[in-house]
Parts: sequence; structure tokens; C-alpha cells
Amino acid sequence: MAGKEAIELFLTFLKVGAFTLGGGYAMVPIMEREVVDKHEWLSREDFLNILAVSQAMPGLFAMNMASHIGHKRFGVWGGVVGTMGVALPSIVAILLIAMFFQQFKENIYVEKAFRGIRPAVVALIAGPVFTMARSARITLRTLWIPVVACLLIWALGVSPIYVILAAGVGGYLYGRIHPTTSSQSHPTAHSQGGGEANPQNKKLHSSILPLFLLGLPLLARGAGGGLVLFLRLFLTFSKIGIFNFGGGYAMLSLIQNEVVEKQHWLSNAEFTDIVAISQGTPGPIGINCATYVGYTAVINDGMPQWAGVLGAILASLSVIWLPFLLMLLVSRFLLKHHDSKPVRDVFSGLRPAIVGLIAAASLLLMTSDNFSSPSESPFAFIVSIVIFLLAFVGTRLYKVHPILMIVLCGLAGLIIY
Repeated sequence: MAGKEAIELFLTFLKVGAFTLGGGYAMVPIMEREVVDKHEWLSREDFLNILAVSQAMPGLFAMNMASHIGHKRFGVWGGVVGTMGVALPSIVAILLIAMFFQQFKENIYVEKAFRGIRPAVVALIAGPVFTMARSARITLRTLWIPVVACLLIWALGVSPIYVILAAGVGGYLYGRIHPTTSSQSHPTAHSQGGGEANPQNKKLHSSILPLFLLGLPLLARGAGGGLVLFLRLFLTFSKIGIFNFGGGYAMLSLIQNEVVEKQHWLSNAEFTDIVAISQGTPGPIGINCATYVGYTAVINDGMPQWAGVLGAILASLSVIWLPFLLMLLVSRFLLKHHDSKPVRDVFSGLRPAIVGLIAAASLLLMTSDNFSSPSESPFAFIVSIVIFLLAFVGTRLYKVHPILMIVLCGLAGLIIY
């Protein structure tokens, strides 16, 4: 992986992470525009396949996407660079907020901007449903798959993991029953724009973890002997990362149990505050929470501010590293077996289900928190609906870049409210 390619990959995912508000699904339209339309690193079908795999794996959905895309294009180093690019804006933003939390929390202009941004984010999530439906080759015969997937998640509260697993198994079984008619599409995990992983990088992941672990005692010693706290942060967030399915919002219950109930690093009120702040700051909500907890736990233990920065970085990387290694293994498997019939059969069931998954995500976000309440504030509700429609039409019909749309809607919130 050349230096120029590494910089281009890093800046691309840095942009994706910096302008993503509202969780991992909000990254989908921006990532699709950058990776598929602009750089042409992947076909739209490949992008949809990676979307399905990333949602089904443990860890943070956005991190899984970045590591899989980076690895598919440039090998293991590409996975590392893509993941760090997405994570960095979250870590930096939450570190600054942790240092000046009270002033940020009470800033009226920040709240005004987010009142304009929130309905736009929902529109950005809903938009890719139509383009991905075309990429998934959904017909009247297969339309029931995304519809049922959407209703199961949105109306009945079924976990997306179960829906994805059922769709994959269903596609595989259909391929066994109808061997001549199933999945005769293009290769699913490897087509134009997707490069083979660099074989020189094969052993990279085996050297990252030992170096990371060896650095922990040095960090703790320099921070004044807080070895136990640093190790607890590492083990706690490693456990949260690998046992989380369903993205950052599903991770919140794990973080609350570990951080508030078991470790007592935050109070319930502090945890609620940082969840609220995380929803309005760039990047995945799970990374945002981990960064804040790592910083706060170290500072509350009496260590200096620079040690708090190290604690934030440690907690953030700890929640990523195990799912990252697992995604590399899965990505390597798909690169090796991308043209095998069983893999194509599985993805023939996954692709329509993922369309329903994204539709459900947009419906679940259509709440009074994002659109105001028509009974309590009719004016704010109407404004939210107008912003939603303008953002949807602007990005889908007039091809306005999602990042520009977010900025414009934030300015609209500042002016209107």
C-alpha cells in the first residue's frame, strides 16, 4: 500500500467519520458516495454485501464497514487505516467535550444546529433504500423479503442479527433446493474496484496486539502507577466490543452495566448526559461513549489530564480491536471464496434483507426527539418535516453531497430556531 493511497484512504474515512451524526447507519450514504461513486473502490453490489456482513458481526457497525472496505481494497494496512480514519474524529471531538463538558452542554447554538441536523440525518439514512433496492435486484417476487425484514425489526422489535442470520440461511437453503436458478449474479465479494489483499500484510495483525499490550504498563507507569485502572479499562471495553451485536445503540446497555453498575466509573446521570452528547457528535456512538468514559475514569482517579487522554485512547481502541481482527478473518475468507456458489447463495438472501434493515432504521428514528412533537410544538414539527423532505429530495434527486446537506441543515436550524 503506497503512501499516497494510504493518505487518500485515511482522508476519505476521516471525512466519513467527521460528518456522521446519528449512529452507524448515518454513515451509509456518505460512505456509499465516497467509496462507490467517487473513488470507485467497490461496486454497489459489493458495498451492499459488506453492509450485510458488517451488521452481522460483533462490534461497531461503522468500524466493521471501514475495516472490511479498507482490507478489501488495500489489505490489512488498509483495514487499519480505514478504521483509524473513521474513529479519529469521534475520539478528538469527545476528548474536547470531556474537557469542557459543561460549557458545551449548555450552548444554545449547538442545540439549535442539531435541531436542524437531526431530521436531515433521518432523510440521509432513508435515501439509500431505493438505490440499494436496485442493486439488490429486488423484484415483485422477492419484494416480500425487505418488507418482512423491515416489519420484524420496526414493528415487532426483532434483533437485526436474527433477521440477517435467517436471510442468509434462507438464501443458502434456496440455493440448495433450486441449484440452477439461485444467485446467478456477479461475484458478490469481489468485482471491479475491489483489489486483493496485499500478501505482504498477512502477519501484521499478529504483531499489533503484543505491541499494544506491552505499551499498557508503560502508559500506566507514566501516569503515576495506575496500572490496574488501565488494565481494567482495556479488559472492560474489550469485553464490550466483542460481545456486542447490533451496533452502537445496542452497545449502550453493555456500557451502562459495566461502567455504572460494576466499575462505578460514572453515575447514572453522567452516563445519560454523555449518551445525549454522543448522539450529537461525529462518529459511532459506541466510540464516543468509550472515549468519554476512558478520560473521565482516569481523571476521577486523580491522574493528570494527559493521562486522561491516554485513558480515552485506550478505551476507544479496546472496544475496536477484537471485532477488527474478526472482520479481517471474515474479509479474507470472502476474498478467497468470493465466487463459490454457497457464498453467492447466502448473499442472495442477505441483500434484500439489508434493504429492509435500513428502512427499519429510518422508521425507528422518526421520533419526537428528532422531529419534535406535533402536539407540543407544531411549528418545530412542521419545520422538521420540511427539512426532512428537502434533505431527501436534495440528496436523491439533485445529488447534493450528504456532508453539504448536513452543514446546510445545521445552518437552517441556527437561523430558524
